[in-house]
Amino acid sequence: MITSIGCKSSPTQTVGTVIGKDLIITVAHGVAGQTSTSITTVDGQVLNAKVVAIDINLDLALLYIVSRKSTTNLVPLKFADAVEGSDARFVAFEDSRQFAISAKIKEILRIDTEDIYLKNKISRPGLEVETMVVVGNSGGPLINHKGEILGLVWATSRNEKNLAWATRIESAHDLLSRVSTGNPSTQSPQVVACVG
Repeated sequence: MITSIGCKSSPTQTVGTVIGKDLIITVAHGVAGQTSTSITTVDGQVLNAKVVAIDINLDLALLYIVSRKSTTNLVPLKFADAVEGSDARFVAFEDSRQFAISAKIKEILRIDTEDIYLKNKISRPGLEVETMVVVGNSGGPLINHKGEILGLVWATSRNEKNLAWATRIESAHDLLSRVSTGNPSTQSPQVVACVG
């Protein structure tokens, strides 16, 4: 669970997934412009993190854990391609407790939408997903039966129950290429403003 503060009157909450050594991927709209970000692990440890790469068009951000007092073994998930019609699990948090619920990959498509500031039209590699998503669960991963990550949920339908959209995880390759694998903490992404 990711908690960010600094640009809104109240903290924002999103969900992150470990995809590299001390690297967490989440949605950009939850961390953009924030001055302080912390990660709460499933066993309740709170770790400080900083944004090291952000893409406002794809709504993706990479966080680097800067406090390494954790005794938790954070195992990165492998990337995998989604399969249309397949079952998956959506992982998120409710009242600071992690849960996983069933999801179905309804369609693999490009999603015509806007950047996180609702200013520019963009097209994202996406997934249409049947699952239940509530506020605060943006960034939650879709996981296949092998425990591999397929995508990150970023929006839910206001008109149709249990319909959500995710960005396909292969979209994260460009973000990862911007981060120094030797010392990610030295990265300074472009300055972005608060969302909303």
